[in-house]
Amino acid sequence: MDIFAQSQAYVFLATLYGGIVMGFIYDLYRIFRYYLKPKKVATFIEDFIFWIIISVVFLTVILYTNWGEIRGYIFLGFFTGAFLYSKFLSKIIITLIVWVANSIIKVIKQILKIIFFPFKWMGFKLQVPYNKVKSKVNRLTNKVRRYLKLPFILLKGLKKNIKTIFRKK
Repeated sequence: MDIFAQSQAYVFLATLYGGIVMGFIYDLYRIFRYYLKPKKVATFIEDFIFWIIISVVFLTVILYTNWGEIRGYIFLGFFTGAFLYSKFLSKIIITLIVWVANSIIKVIKQILKIIFFPFKWMGFKLQVPYNKVKSKVNRLTNKVRRYLKLPFILLKGLKKNIKTIFRKK
């Protein structure tokens, strides 16, 4: 094989690898969006960052393998790599990453349970005295409210009977 064809084969295989890397990055992005469930503005920002990363991967592969020259087989290599990744590796990789992420989340939840257990236990133990104090405070505040309403009640009754009091005889 002559040197020119050999270098083109190398570039094609490198772009095939670049397409596989792009497919992997896309799967990471999909998983990231699944767990975070972003809103519209955050989705726009995340999409923008995703395309910047994909562009960096594309330009890096092009610059290191082909000195920045763009040819048709380069695009064919990227698309073929991404297609092969999505057909053969994507489901396996996503399943593996989701399993790892769920395992990490479970471990973090267990750690947080252990950390917050004393606080939860203290809250449970303090619940009975809290309820007693709360009921007494509620009774007291109800009495205070009734006493504070007393002048308004008297004024209302006075307004009703004012005509009777000042009626001419």
